[in-house]
Formats: sequence, C-alpha cells, structure tokens
Amino acid sequence: MSHFDPQKDEDRADLAAALTAFALGLKAEDVQGGTRGSRSGARARQIAMYLLRASLGMSLSRVARAFGRDRSTVSYACQVIEDLRDDPDFDIWIEQLSVGLSSVAVLGASPADGEVVRCAG
Repeated sequence: MSHFDPQKDEDRADLAAALTAFALGLKAEDVQGGTRGSRSGARARQIAMYLLRASLGMSLSRVARAFGRDRSTVSYACQVIEDLRDDPDFDIWIEQLSVGLSSVAVLGASPADGEVVRCAG
C-alpha cells in the first residue's frame, strides 16, 4: 500500500475525486473513469477538476495530466462550475468542498513512522 503524497498530482486528483464522490453519493471510480461515464459522474469529474484548479492552484495542464484528460476539457469544466457558482447554495457547497480539499491536501503528509502524535489536553 502506497502512502498519500500531497505533492503528487495524481494523489491530489484521487483526493478531489473521492471527496467529490462522497459529497455526491457516488463512487470515486465514477468520477475518475476513463470514459465519459454517466451524466452525474461527468459533472462530479468537472467539480473535482475545478477544485484542483481553484483550491490547490494547479495549472490546467497539471489537472489534465492527473485526470488523463485534455487541457481544454479542464478549462471547459472550470467554466461550467464557475457558472454554476451563480447559485448561492451551490456556491456555499463548492466553497465547503474547496476548504475541505485544501485542508486535507496540506495536512495529507502523515507523521513519520514511529513518531508519536500527542493531542493537547
């Protein structure tokens, strides 16, 4: 079992896909499938791509490589999701996902093996 590396684009894409899938009640495979897939899977993939771009500041090219897609596909996805943010409820929801993704990605590195983690108390 390999460890999550918050600096690795593919791991960031996996994280964004899993978070988006969870929020929408889908499976991560539905989001990252190699084919277009279902309408809900395609929309979830657009959201995950948008999150990588907006939350983690990844370039269109990096997001495209991480998802095995074309750069223009990622650009289109970002435009679609940005337009959906005109809906206040969607805007709040996507902002919460964005905060969640950036928090987990930054904190994704686990303590070194054998290192003791203590909770304040």
